[in-house]
Amino acid sequence: MKKTRQQGFSLVTAIFMLVVLATLMTYILNLNVLQQSTVVLNVQGARAMQAARAGLEYGVYQALNGASCSPGSDTSETLTFSAAEPALQGFTVTLDCTASSHTEGVVSLTFYTLTALAESGQLALGANANPDYVSRRLRVTVSQSPP
Repeated sequence: MKKTRQQGFSLVTAIFMLVVLATLMTYILNLNVLQQSTVVLNVQGARAMQAARAGLEYGVYQALNGASCSPGSDTSETLTFSAAEPALQGFTVTLDCTASSHTEGVVSLTFYTLTALAESGQLALGANANPDYVSRRLRVTVSQSPP
């Protein structure tokens, strides 16, 4: 019987396969983390949009019922959502209102321009940038229907 000596090709192949699999797993893990953070940021953006819309609805109600924002005076109000509104908790809405009167013929109309800026977190730029900061700004112009 003749003995044959085997060469060590399987060790090189095994190390190569381990390196390739480790690289692939690292890529998949990084992709998963990126997807999760993207989802979180999208949810925060949607929450900010709803907070701004809620602020606008409040402002429109106040303006059309004469509680605030009279012609000739610009008003600003800050709304903070509390634990009673868990979906919007942590958001602050700055509501600005400008009113202007216009007369067309014998009809006088008042137009209200409202701007709502909803924010969560602190805005910081440069080295101190806050990745959790989110904001949305909405503007609407309304008036009461003519008599």
